[in-house]
Amino acid sequence: MVEPVKKEPAEDTELRDGKNAASDAPCASEAAAPAEKSPEDIAREEQQRAQMVQQLTTVDGWMERLHDPALGGVGLAFLKAAGSVLKREDIDFQMKPSAGYHSFIYPPKPGQDSFSNYVLYGAEALENAERLMGARTHEFVHALQYQTAAALHADPFNAATNIMVSPYDYLLRKERLEQDAYVKGAWLCALAAADAPDIVKVMESSPLPVSTFQNIRAQSADLTDAFEKAARDCRNLLGVWTKDAEKTVIADEWHARAIDEYERMMKYRHDNLQAGEALTFVRMDGADILEIGASFGPNTFGADAHNKSLTEIENLSPAHAQKIAEIEKKYGITPRDNLPTLSEAFAAAGTTRADFIAHSKAYKGAAASAEKNTPANDTAPAQQQNTGPRPGAPAP
Repeated sequence: MVEPVKKEPAEDTELRDGKNAASDAPCASEAAAPAEKSPEDIAREEQQRAQMVQQLTTVDGWMERLHDPALGGVGLAFLKAAGSVLKREDIDFQMKPSAGYHSFIYPPKPGQDSFSNYVLYGAEALENAERLMGARTHEFVHALQYQTAAALHADPFNAATNIMVSPYDYLLRKERLEQDAYVKGAWLCALAAADAPDIVKVMESSPLPVSTFQNIRAQSADLTDAFEKAARDCRNLLGVWTKDAEKTVIADEWHARAIDEYERMMKYRHDNLQAGEALTFVRMDGADILEIGASFGPNTFGADAHNKSLTEIENLSPAHAQKIAEIEKKYGITPRDNLPTLSEAFAAAGTTRADFIAHSKAYKGAAASAEKNTPANDTAPAQQQNTGPRPGAPAP
């Protein structure tokens, strides 16, 4: 799920590729901590890091052996796909959710990549290897989404571009990327049940429990049909997502997080426009949604780019609709129906989807900035796809 929390590692030590050196690798929180830690704290974190490494080894084994009755061996392909794109995979002892995928840093420091592209695990993920498996598959799907979905780079957090999706499309995009990650995660965890039967119970509190996916698949014509049905099912999980709030579907929580994130980031982007510079707002079409659903395996959203439901938010709350209207008015954003599509914006700019993504991935912070109001990137809002509730909220 989504929460704008700033997490920036100081170096690129990776558990994924350096498990034997993990005990020597400082995590993001350790690197940024202003006060010295007690010997007891250090010892506890070293023990937790060793535990994480051991659990990752177990999860690697489960993933490698994943076999789908229709597609065959999918585990190694999934690990290879995610491993080939992620910059790092590490632990953050202060992190509230069990895991988070980090996409962009705004603004990037001089020479720093804007596209951060890494996964961190919180202490909650250490409860057992099954929980880590659930968190890892979810965040790996997010990482894969950002490799080929152009709409995920048309983002107010992305310093590489002034093309960004509208407020409505930011909520829509958030819902679709979470649907895809929960569906693919439940699918892969269901396959892991052959090795780890306890994963079914451990994942019971997920927006899409493994048992629910298993039942949906058993009643579906094929895996693609199961994915489409499961995507609709997971957005409608009822729960209390913030303290003292009323029970609502989890999609409302995704929308609330997205609005908060978008509004806070738009202030920075709008206040720091240079002379002659403008922001270009766009709406997504069906092709943009299908790119998100193509992260790994069958497309979660089918194959029909002309399906109108792909670009419509089901049951958008009146409060969120009003907030979108307020943001549009505040920043002079054209009503969504009159905006160009992302493809039309690319054509007007003389670029392609592939070139737009490539530029975004390669962009680094400028050597010097004239932007007066741009915050240091350890205080600015940051984009993060989280597995877990917002701080202070009861777990689902």
